[in-house]
Amino acid sequence: MLLGDAVNLDSHSAQILGTFAERERVQICAADANQSTAHEPTLHESKMHEPSVHEPSVHEQRSLTALLGQATTAIEQGKLVELTFNDGNLPQSLYLLDGLRAAKLRLHAHAFIAGFAAGNETTDVENAATVANAALAAAKRSPAQTVQHQTVANTLNETFVALRQGVTALAARTQAPLKGTTGIKQTNDTNHQTGYWFSDQHQARVLCLNLVAKTSHQADESRNLSQSLVLTQGTQLAAPKALVDENRLFVPISGDSINKLKAKLFQLLSSLDIGALDTSFASHQLAFLFERYNANAPLALVLMAASIDDLKLEAKAMLTALENDAVRHHGQHFKTPAGSCFTAKPLGDTGLTFVYPGVGTVYANMFNNLHEYFPALYHQLEREGDLSAMLQSPQIYAADVKTAAGMNLSQQAISGVGASYLFTKLLTQVFNIKPKMALGYSMGEAAMWASLDVWQTPHAMINATENSDIFNHAISGELTAVRRAWQLADDEAIVWNSFVVRADSHEIKALLPEFPRAYLAITQGDTCVIAGCETSCKALLTKLGKRGIAANRVTAMHTAPAMLVHGQVQDFYTQALKPEALKAAAQDSSIRFISAAQTAPVIVDSHCIGRAIADTFCSPLDFSALIQNATEQGARLFVEVGADRQTSTLIDKISHAHASQSTANAATAAIACNAKGADATTSLLKCLAQLISHRVPLSLAPLIQPLSANAAPLSSAVLPEGEPQ
Repeated sequence: MLLGDAVNLDSHSAQILGTFAERERVQICAADANQSTAHEPTLHESKMHEPSVHEPSVHEQRSLTALLGQATTAIEQGKLVELTFNDGNLPQSLYLLDGLRAAKLRLHAHAFIAGFAAGNETTDVENAATVANAALAAAKRSPAQTVQHQTVANTLNETFVALRQGVTALAARTQAPLKGTTGIKQTNDTNHQTGYWFSDQHQARVLCLNLVAKTSHQADESRNLSQSLVLTQGTQLAAPKALVDENRLFVPISGDSINKLKAKLFQLLSSLDIGALDTSFASHQLAFLFERYNANAPLALVLMAASIDDLKLEAKAMLTALENDAVRHHGQHFKTPAGSCFTAKPLGDTGLTFVYPGVGTVYANMFNNLHEYFPALYHQLEREGDLSAMLQSPQIYAADVKTAAGMNLSQQAISGVGASYLFTKLLTQVFNIKPKMALGYSMGEAAMWASLDVWQTPHAMINATENSDIFNHAISGELTAVRRAWQLADDEAIVWNSFVVRADSHEIKALLPEFPRAYLAITQGDTCVIAGCETSCKALLTKLGKRGIAANRVTAMHTAPAMLVHGQVQDFYTQALKPEALKAAAQDSSIRFISAAQTAPVIVDSHCIGRAIADTFCSPLDFSALIQNATEQGARLFVEVGADRQTSTLIDKISHAHASQSTANAATAAIACNAKGADATTSLLKCLAQLISHRVPLSLAPLIQPLSANAAPLSSAVLPEGEPQ
């Protein structure tokens, strides 16, 4: 049976209603949730004014499953059944329709009722489980593939509300509101932490909704009524949440000159001051402001704010900045903490470079609500591969945030690539941003090739990495490569660590001969990373007269012992390439891929790619030299694509140091699309705002469409095909 939210389906509900004549529609009206002696709900023709009425028993009053039994008969007769109820003070409806007929009518369901069952009044918890098992048996589903959720629902209206919550969770692919045993009021709480409902590839999400009604029978106050419904996901996704609304304002303003930008800012302030824009303006007025934006204008600024009052402050701050000589004439980039930004000398997309971070940037619950804004993208990624494995969701989204911190090297590597892969698809497919160059920090080079449509089967790397001797044993874990390099006996322990130190690389290199088990692993701007025997590293730091910050991470990448597995690493990353990538390279229309292992761009060839990754992986990494080389090749605007913003900070420092050394250095800028500790959507919008100010071509459709459509939580804007049922 199809379940669709009629009130919030707009054109979709109109399509359903228009398909059926009045006599083919029936309705089940829930009694007022606050009335304990309400009229019995019954199935009735929609053309009738009132259902039949009599004093109901407790069972009749609260048994959703009994009513569904009646509804099934009507559905088998080809009729459309509507459930009407109140959620808070808002009237709501759910439509039920035969699944086969829905398919013939090209209607997409948010969810399907696969089975249901009810039990007698009882205090026996085991009997409630028996009812759930009976519903699962009717649905032909195993408890192992099911999320169980128990809700207290004392009235029929509450059971309908719980049913709608289950449908919403399936359509939104959001499991968090359904975790644990809760009451209706708790599950209605909008302050809960949301999270994507991961499932095995090509397997449907299954929800067993267990409803418990506390009876008010005078003879026995403790007896309960147990009902269970098994819901499976439908082919209809929830509509995306609006990226821009009255609580997250994003206003792009374009112009041919700074004076014209100022004039438009004054117009905006004037309209705000006279009250033309109030708290209800968001959808209409924001859409109007987007319509006035000219993507081809030479200059543009973006205002970001959390309220109209804040928007006024941002506009005034921008006006002040536009009068500043450094901003107006010397190209100094202006940016506020809220995200408003402008540059009078935009860099454009000629040198647009995607930067892929290395291992260790992922964090607990990273961008856990992003799927609510891009459901179609998550749906696509889930169909292409194992999204849960790609992001290492059991560790990243565990209830205990410390779980993510305890991930081993292979898990961090997989999750880091997964994060970069997700953001690459988001930027390139959703916002249509096309980089001209790409580079990676350390293992970010592997993420670069996996994310930018070069490798034919990047998802196969997940299982390979999980079971790799390289990541689990040789250069991490028991460090077998280090043991071989140091010629240690099996019973000799290795205490490995790495330290970040603010020092010049030449100072460190001068001392390395005295400490053969300490290595200069990474050079990055004004800091370096030394790694090796913890005692040797500490002794080196003491002689250097510097204080190091321990990373407490066991990895021998970028040290001499890693060279012992160079051949294995090269073989591991020698992957089949997509024909499209080879064709683009042959036509010289490919992205230029820059490696830390060589000066010239990497040739798009399986063996060349594998060798470049192995060379980077096993040799000391000079990230400063990599950025300088990329800049010399034309890189100007660096966009970090992945979790957090560690490389953006480094690039800014490196570029600033190079600029101070010579006035001949070209202007550059580094932008991150994510930041740990910040709202993922706001961070993304800040990234887009800076790209707009630099006049990088991109699609504003994801920002505009929800505004113009005034999308509701369960709209039918997206009609994916091929969902499991």
